[in-house]
Amino acid sequence: MKLILNCFLIVFFLTVKLSAQEISGTVKEYNSNKTIAFATVKYLENRGVITNEEGYFKIPNIEGVSQISISSIGYETRMLNIEEMDSVIYLKPNTIELSSVFISNSKMEPEAIVEKALASVQANYDFGLRKKRFFMRKSYIDKVNELKLDVEESTVEGIDQKFMDNIIEQIPNYIDSYREYFGDFYGDYETQKVQLLKVANLENPINEGSADEIVERFEKILQENVKEGTFLKVKSGIIGFKMDSEELNEEIEDSRSSREPGMKTAAELEEEDLKKRRSTLSRAQVFITDLMKDMFWLEDIRLDVFEKTRKYDFTVEGYIAIQNSIAYVVAFEPKRGADFKGKIYVDTEDFGIHRLEYENVKILKSFSLFGISTQDNVFRGKMIFNKNDNNKYAPKFIEQQFGNRVEVDRPLSLLVKKDGFLFKKKLQEVDLELKIDNSSLNKLEFFIYDDESLQKSNFEEISVSENFEYKTFKKYDPEFWSDYNILEPNTAIKQFTSLENE
Repeated sequence: MKLILNCFLIVFFLTVKLSAQEISGTVKEYNSNKTIAFATVKYLENRGVITNEEGYFKIPNIEGVSQISISSIGYETRMLNIEEMDSVIYLKPNTIELSSVFISNSKMEPEAIVEKALASVQANYDFGLRKKRFFMRKSYIDKVNELKLDVEESTVEGIDQKFMDNIIEQIPNYIDSYREYFGDFYGDYETQKVQLLKVANLENPINEGSADEIVERFEKILQENVKEGTFLKVKSGIIGFKMDSEELNEEIEDSRSSREPGMKTAAELEEEDLKKRRSTLSRAQVFITDLMKDMFWLEDIRLDVFEKTRKYDFTVEGYIAIQNSIAYVVAFEPKRGADFKGKIYVDTEDFGIHRLEYENVKILKSFSLFGISTQDNVFRGKMIFNKNDNNKYAPKFIEQQFGNRVEVDRPLSLLVKKDGFLFKKKLQEVDLELKIDNSSLNKLEFFIYDDESLQKSNFEEISVSENFEYKTFKKYDPEFWSDYNILEPNTAIKQFTSLENE
């Protein structure tokens, strides 16, 4: 009897523990061991998460969950009991051979498939008002590929190559920052209201504290050399500006005040917090509005593959299983100077687009003048659509990446001249060669995991509040999202530490 009771207690406590715990895992391909990004992990009806770019997912609370299903385009859907789960879950490829698929009496040309998909947008996609619960992550990465400040000539004591090298040492080669938004999005593709509920800001400003000493030294050198009756001229080629001693001293005093802010009152802190929340809410609204304006069927968007089909070559690479549907895999490549390549997964029955992947194949925009050049060199992303409760296609996941590169190769001169002379007598001079090569990447990930219809009267009554949880971190804190279904962070985010902490 005691043995039976002990067994019962063990089972009971295991059940309680299991119902309160989280589950996580990595999804990989069966044969190659390759991780599968953006796979759907469904655990309740109309509830689920997706794997991140490293194939990892986490469900924070599995109370009431006994099974999960994992699916991804091109793979067999796999059902798993919770107690059978391993840390790595394998999916088998499920590509369909052409000969095994029945497609009317003739094969459609790829151009016809794309045209049919575009013509079917109004019938296939949900343009009604919806309430969507979302998680959004904005990532910013800035990388200094090269930075040189070579002193060609200097008559100013204290400004030499060693001083310039010291400045360069204080500038980080790599800066990353992340902001994560959780909230509700109300509206359609034209009109949106965004209510934030929780925001995490993984802030990584340039570490000004460690550079204060150098700034103060530089300011002191300028004040010692730019005295009354003289002025400072900063010149780069034919471009330049000047500043007299009074203007210079005012600039330096403002700089010192900004580095040494006084104690703020409670009212000032409250006002600062309110401005921060308004800015954060406004930024989230802009991000989501821009995503809705970039839907593939719209005109005058940068991704022009549907608007300018004649500029692209289309090829049907095969057919693939997507849950209970079969889709054409249509690849596109540029011709006639087009900008993109990618793949479109089009349903063989209703011609809805399940998934769209694209990336640029050349520099999209460039500018070069007087030793300064800029390039828009990265534009890639993906859109994943699932059918909602109206049996209409709706966005499930959107990713966009934008990148650019800036290069500077110019001379830079600091001249101290005496005022009042016809030809402005030169007193001091510093001549530098400035070389900069900098790359930046912006990445936006938008994931919807709850989606329901919304009445127009209810939409009109919604008033957006600026009251939401907001926290800034100097180091990644996994506990902040411990009770939320979010797109799991990648390794770079988990290892995030602000430069101010280093």
